[in-house]
Amino acid sequence: FCLYSPGGTTGTPGAALSLLGPSNPASGEPVKVGFISDGKTPAFDNTIQIDVANAMTKFLNEHEAGIGGRPIELVVCETAADPGKAGDCAPQFIQADVAIVVAGESTAMDAVWRPMHDAGIPIFLYATTEQSVVLDRDSTFAMGDPTVGLGTMPINVAKDNNVPKVTVVGVDVPVVTGFYDALGQQVFSEAGLELKVVAIPPGQADMTPQMAQIAGDGPTEVHIIGNDSFCIAAFNGLEAAGFDGPISVVNQCVSEASRTALGDILEGVYVLAPFAIGDEKNPDLLQYRAIVETYGKNDIDLSKSMGDTIYVTMMALHRALDGFTGEVTPAALIEKIRTAPALPFPAAPGLTFQCNGAANPLVPAVCNSGALLTTLDAQGNPTLPYKPFGHDG
Repeated sequence: FCLYSPGGTTGTPGAALSLLGPSNPASGEPVKVGFISDGKTPAFDNTIQIDVANAMTKFLNEHEAGIGGRPIELVVCETAADPGKAGDCAPQFIQADVAIVVAGESTAMDAVWRPMHDAGIPIFLYATTEQSVVLDRDSTFAMGDPTVGLGTMPINVAKDNNVPKVTVVGVDVPVVTGFYDALGQQVFSEAGLELKVVAIPPGQADMTPQMAQIAGDGPTEVHIIGNDSFCIAAFNGLEAAGFDGPISVVNQCVSEASRTALGDILEGVYVLAPFAIGDEKNPDLLQYRAIVETYGKNDIDLSKSMGDTIYVTMMALHRALDGFTGEVTPAALIEKIRTAPALPFPAAPGLTFQCNGAANPLVPAVCNSGALLTTLDAQGNPTLPYKPFGHDG
């Protein structure tokens, strides 16, 4: 279903105000911006994305003059991770006359992307593994390179630890398995490594049988792809099986829930982050916290990185559109984003992004092919500082 969320309510004064910057309100006719999220599904709950998008809209309208000086009006569509519902979002966006669509991570991106692409409406998203989306040269802009977290990172961890194989443990949904089905064997064989993919059905709480098989199948690096509850089950299974090889995870794995449940099991685990998660001195993340405190509703959980990704995506879009003038049309926004110079990647010291198709020619929609790498300490927190990793745009 779709709902409208006009931005521009008055925030509360306080210490957070200085982090928000001076008042610079948007005015005039609103610019409608589509926002797509899986929202709440039987397997997971990503409604935090919607809450943060609403807070970001209010912040951008009050402190950053919206888009081209005009206020942003957010048009939200929830897919429930259902391709059919995602397909319904596109005609609703088109009917609402949105100028651009923003997304974090959605398991049904392809279903909404195709009709938006055909209509010439740009999509600016955090990340996706949908091949059709990341291969688009026309009107799609993605902040994260899926090949870094899915391929480059575990390959480097395996080589650093002198193991000949990478075993991917991922939730069995296309957004995870699509890359490995299409490019996995090629990418890993070119790196001189064997690849094994263990796809786990969504919601499976006990992974002990699969993890025991991995532990008994020779030296390997294990790369876990899933949210915190998925990772808890995977780690518990590996621990029960006595696995003692190197382990890497995506940033969605690490939350207060997984730290509490797993304790020092997380020590030494490699984590790839698109931005400096856990760095309490990072100015962009301090600003994100201030935005949540000022404009957030529904008790936004700052420990869940799915919220940070929306901040990163919407701030990156704001930076790419900085200085935009003239009529706000899909074509004009595409041109402005595509011709923007290399800009600081929000909350990721040492990384930049540029949406000119050159960051990774294999996936021209990607605006940045770098990330940050570190290991976790005994409390499950990132060891600072992060190291820039891969190649930025």
